[in-house]
Amino acid sequence: MSTDTPQDMDLSEPQAEQEARLPALHDPEVFWENLKPAAISEAALVDNHLISVTRAHPAHTAFDMLRTRLLQALNEKGWTRVAVTAPTRGCGSSFVTANLALAVARLETVRTVMLDMDLRAPSLHDMLGVPATDSMADYLSGMIAPENFVQKVRPNLALALNDTASDTSAELFQNDITAEVLEELEEALCPELMLFDMPPALEFDDVLGFLPNVDAVLVVAGGGVSTAEDITKVEQILSEVKPILGVMLNKADGPVSY
Repeated sequence: MSTDTPQDMDLSEPQAEQEARLPALHDPEVFWENLKPAAISEAALVDNHLISVTRAHPAHTAFDMLRTRLLQALNEKGWTRVAVTAPTRGCGSSFVTANLALAVARLETVRTVMLDMDLRAPSLHDMLGVPATDSMADYLSGMIAPENFVQKVRPNLALALNDTASDTSAELFQNDITAEVLEELEEALCPELMLFDMPPALEFDDVLGFLPNVDAVLVVAGGGVSTAEDITKVEQILSEVKPILGVMLNKADGPVSY
């Protein structure tokens, strides 16, 4: 019969094996450093008018202003998660989301994660020229680890893109697993800002079902596209669930507008 006590066995065990069983301390710096790198296509930036990168077009100042006002509002409330949506398609909410993320990325101390949550018609990968390698639906279902899904295009800008359209997004957004996956991502990366590019709010119940996962909403109205009735309806529906940070008019008339 062995006379070894549990303490004796622990002491005789190699130190490396003992340390291997200890829980690893989470370090967001290490997590960011180890994200899969990806490159934004310069041609895509030009083709899709992502003016926040080069700041060659005078309209970039509108996104700089939006960036600063948004971050000030979030800091005041202690918020990090913002959904960007529009009343209907054609308003340019993805265009605004991408330009805003790129504008924030110029602030070196602010970490941003941008997620393509328009599962019915994903577009951010084409807009940025960054290949999407997996399905957002699979990721939100807990089938893919964040380190295998999220890509880093700037030292402080990470993307969660989508290569497969899905017509079951409304149900997925209201599943508890989606909330758990997003919590895991936020805990891993500790970003100052999470931007969710959402589908139009008046087409399906996707946005309404997803709102419990965010702190606030930014609405993008399209000049010549959105009616006053559309904007009022969106504000009424969404404000009952989450605060609306503001309504941005995109495609407005003028020499420095888009």
